[in-house]
Amino acid sequence: MNSPAELTPLVLLVDDQEWTSRSIESILRPKGHVVLKAYTSQQAIDLVQKVSPDAIIVDYHLPDIDGIDLMARLKQSPTVPTSTPILMITSGAMGRAERLEALAAGAWDILTHPVDANELILRMDTFVRAKQEGDRIRDEGLTDMETGFYNARGILRRAKEIGADAVRFDRPVTCVAFGPQSLEGAHSADARLQQVSRRMAAALKAVTRLSDTIGRMGPGEFIVVAPGTNPDGAVRLADRVLQAIETADHQGDLDLEQLRQVRAGFCSVKGDEPTTPEDLLLKATMALRRAQADDDSFRIRAYEA
Repeated sequence: MNSPAELTPLVLLVDDQEWTSRSIESILRPKGHVVLKAYTSQQAIDLVQKVSPDAIIVDYHLPDIDGIDLMARLKQSPTVPTSTPILMITSGAMGRAERLEALAAGAWDILTHPVDANELILRMDTFVRAKQEGDRIRDEGLTDMETGFYNARGILRRAKEIGADAVRFDRPVTCVAFGPQSLEGAHSADARLQQVSRRMAAALKAVTRLSDTIGRMGPGEFIVVAPGTNPDGAVRLADRVLQAIETADHQGDLDLEQLRQVRAGFCSVKGDEPTTPEDLLLKATMALRRAQADDDSFRIRAYEA
């Protein structure tokens, strides 16, 4: 895992003035920052649905939503945790009441054009380092060290965040569980389970989307939380994973029949359908158990109440 100092900082710059935007970019880019620019509040809101910036710089005056309101909206996004530094910048003087309002809204600092380049770099380095260190500590407590996927606690947290987005944008969300049938009878069941697990992990990395979240629930069992995916999409996802498990190059003494013992179960809910992350994962696991109980009838099962 990279240390915070080794990660390239991603800065979201929200400013409708081209010349001020370019001046900030000209300071940050030579110091190794990747600068993603938005010229309206709505563009910024759309961008944080796709990326998780390490720092955000917001202009006080924007054409559609003012900077104060934008900060509040950005902080509601699951990709902008409380550890993300948000700086406010203005081309004109701000009165005491305006500065207090900005700080109360969550601004870590307030900058005024023209910006001192050295001061900006020092501030950004300090803020980003603190944010990335917090991310590292958080991720180490939420991820499975062997695969890099989320552990049970981590996948529950991400499922909660994805579920909140599903409700907000009225789109479906699906949870797909994968696991093999019993490997009893093998001369070394534990060793074969480890081989199957490695094969499953590689397949999941190969075929899932960037927007999908993968978790490892235990030996040989994995969960995928897929936003915007309906039941038909869940079946297609499960099919792709199962095919990848069977067809990829592999090492070890597993044969095709053993690889075909992997099963999948899923649960899909609509955006307006009330559920909890625990309930979603439980129902997907229950569907997997039904699939594992089948001999050869159904390798993929949907949850049925």
